[in-house]
Amino acid sequence: MSKFFRLLAPTVVAVSGTFFLSPALAAASTADDDSGESVEAQSPEGGFQFGSYGRTQFQLSADGNRGAAPNVVSQGPRLFQEDYAEFDLRYDFERDEGMNATVLFTFALFGPFAHYDGDFANQSMAVRNLYAEVDQIAAPIDDLSLWVGSRMYRGDDVYLLDFWPLDELNTVGGGAAYQLGDLNARVHAGVNRLDDRYQWQIIEVPADTVGTRSRVVLDRQRFLGSGRLEYNMAELFGDFGAKAVVYGEVHRLPEGERIPSEFLENNTPTLPEDQVIESIPGDSGFVLGTQLGLYESGAANHVNLFFRWARDLAAYGELGVPFGVGRDGTAQGAQRITAALSANWETHRFGVMAGGYVSQFTDAHTDVDSVHEFVEGAAVVRPAIFVTDHFHQAFEVSFQQRYPYGLDPATGRHHTPTVWQFSVLEVLSFGRGNYERPQLRLGYTLSLADEDAQQAFPIGDQRRPNSVEHIFSVGAEWWFNSSTY
Repeated sequence: MSKFFRLLAPTVVAVSGTFFLSPALAAASTADDDSGESVEAQSPEGGFQFGSYGRTQFQLSADGNRGAAPNVVSQGPRLFQEDYAEFDLRYDFERDEGMNATVLFTFALFGPFAHYDGDFANQSMAVRNLYAEVDQIAAPIDDLSLWVGSRMYRGDDVYLLDFWPLDELNTVGGGAAYQLGDLNARVHAGVNRLDDRYQWQIIEVPADTVGTRSRVVLDRQRFLGSGRLEYNMAELFGDFGAKAVVYGEVHRLPEGERIPSEFLENNTPTLPEDQVIESIPGDSGFVLGTQLGLYESGAANHVNLFFRWARDLAAYGELGVPFGVGRDGTAQGAQRITAALSANWETHRFGVMAGGYVSQFTDAHTDVDSVHEFVEGAAVVRPAIFVTDHFHQAFEVSFQQRYPYGLDPATGRHHTPTVWQFSVLEVLSFGRGNYERPQLRLGYTLSLADEDAQQAFPIGDQRRPNSVEHIFSVGAEWWFNSSTY
């Protein structure tokens, strides 16, 4: 727990400082004018805002153990996700005339939380956003905004799968957005360097005198660039509007050199470096995609269709390490094609949410079919009856299946793991509607896993599901003033 407070303390102090000034700072906030009289220093208007997204849940199987319906695809239903929480600390600087600015810090905690596993000293955490953004810079570019920092860079999601099918980047960089009538354009450039021997390697070498010192052998950054163009027709017909999005990314990795792991022992080369250096080729990739959406102004009703084609290095994602590479050691030839849907429709008494996707992936090593190449998909529907403003009776049905191209090396068979889930949810909501939060949920799920889904886990693995699972769950979810919801 001390690790948490050491990380959070500077933020608490900084935030507290926006409300309370020490005597020294208070003195510094005034200045003398030419007459020698003390005057108050000019400061921008604006203010601090706190926001959060979070979910927490516990579940029980029929035998009293931790029940969790298995996911056999990359993006399974969110009903049994791990606990997670984000905390947004935001300060807006505003002036009556001239530039405005925003500083955002999003801090996240990942499950399992310490009260579950008892490990208070090593709670998993991350900084999800830490950037500054300015707009209203100067006429005639009042509609231009600029940002620099570290951030989640996202578009629209498929809520029931907790999935951003078109644009979701984790990047350290900067970008610009420009609004011209119904047209919005965004561009961004950034970098990352994974703590992995694919992009980073450091070894110990003899020092000039005694002992050893560190030597960086490999240090190559991935360049990420993205562009997004959205045309929004807010008054297509009646209260309904539509939007169209065109999106793209470029990925680029320079070449480098490293020492193969088989020639390292305790992070020290077993042979002279000049005898074991391995050259790593540069690599590149791109993404092209589009989104079509229809929505109702002033309501949560919408439908979005997504299509995304990721090629070469980009097929593995911005934080992915390529596998199944070609003979030249690159990801050239790999691709991932994804189509997805997200929808919500509700009236005063009834609502239904839906989400789904289909994705096909092939790696760069295309000579033989592999279990790592596949087609997969998932579909979820959640109808709800709004009995009162605060009590909702909801149901959820989901289906997921993965179809690998190759045979399983352990069994020599072709497996197509499939899972069905049927849930009943009693929901206590802060308001009427599928997106109203906070929510408390009591649920029962019947999970049906076929034999192939069971064999996705080794024999004896406690996570291996039975063909029929009965799971009871109690959970909560909230968001307010959140930068990501």
